[in-house]
Amino acid sequence: VGEHGTTFGGNPLACRVGCTVLDHISKPEFLEHVQNAGQVLEQELQQALAPFVGSTVVELRGTGLLRGIQFASDPTQIVDLARDRGLMLVGAGGNTVRLVPPLNTSIADIKRGAAIIADCVKQFAAERKA
Repeated sequence: VGEHGTTFGGNPLACRVGCTVLDHISKPEFLEHVQNAGQVLEQELQQALAPFVGSTVVELRGTGLLRGIQFASDPTQIVDLARDRGLMLVGAGGNTVRLVPPLNTSIADIKRGAAIIADCVKQFAAERKA
């Protein structure tokens, strides 16, 4: 009742890469970094976006490095502003921006990303008031 197959699945190179990835992500120091990075991301976003919660920002949600910022309106302009500043964001569900940084993202990059998001939200909010 159907088939499941793939041209490249299970080849020796793909299997070796998979094993190497599993070896790396199961190391305690890597997992510790991921947990720490998730906490830093949450703290940085909460601090940076606190002035906008209840107006421009509806809700911050998520866990670890998987985060969402729900806005009161379409965040396309925020996504565009962030891209202009070198940060790629992904819209989700019409009024939310999804954050899914790589697990090996540095703490400095997380802080820089949160600052860029805050600047973009600040500009967006100011332009909507004008």
